[in-house]
Amino acid sequence: MTTTAMIAYAAALLVDVAAPGPAMFGVISTGLARGTSAAITVGLGLALGDILLVSAVLLGLVAIAATFEWVFSIVKYAGAAYLIWIGIKMWRSKPERADSVQAGSGRPLWNIGLGATMALGNPTGILFHVSLMPLLVDLGALTILDAGIILGIVFMVNALTMGVYGLLSGRVSSWFQPHGRVRWVNRIAGSAMVGIGAVIASR
Repeated sequence: MTTTAMIAYAAALLVDVAAPGPAMFGVISTGLARGTSAAITVGLGLALGDILLVSAVLLGLVAIAATFEWVFSIVKYAGAAYLIWIGIKMWRSKPERADSVQAGSGRPLWNIGLGATMALGNPTGILFHVSLMPLLVDLGALTILDAGIILGIVFMVNALTMGVYGLLSGRVSSWFQPHGRVRWVNRIAGSAMVGIGAVIASR
């Protein structure tokens, strides 16, 4: 894999990851409602989920996905239902001050699982990689080192981009310390999660 191909792949991936979509809104909603650390760990979950999608492409599981489409449909709808459930919980949650949210947001495995669900439940993710990779990478001559480089690029681009969104939304969340504002942020974030789940289910 040439340096030019690596840079082109990273640039194309960055544009896709940074563009408005379920992942971006999910991280921002989490940052506003639950603080910076929760948003960043959700972003890490998204990065890990995207690595699994790229690994599926590299291993040729796209053909398996076409044969066993019902399995992937179950994963998609289960992920969508989970996100909707999280959104309803956010909508109904009691308002908390931003500082207490920051202090109590430490459920990293839960947050990572939420991010991974967003990534794996979005079927357009694997379609993006399937369409992009043959244009920039010679899959027939791909080595283990090349595959490792690709996975590293995927993780870094996702983690850094979502980390920026998480930091920005977490910083802004301090403005919502009054309970009335927190209640509305919870409801907006919950509505966003429900919307993300509905979008994923409809694709």
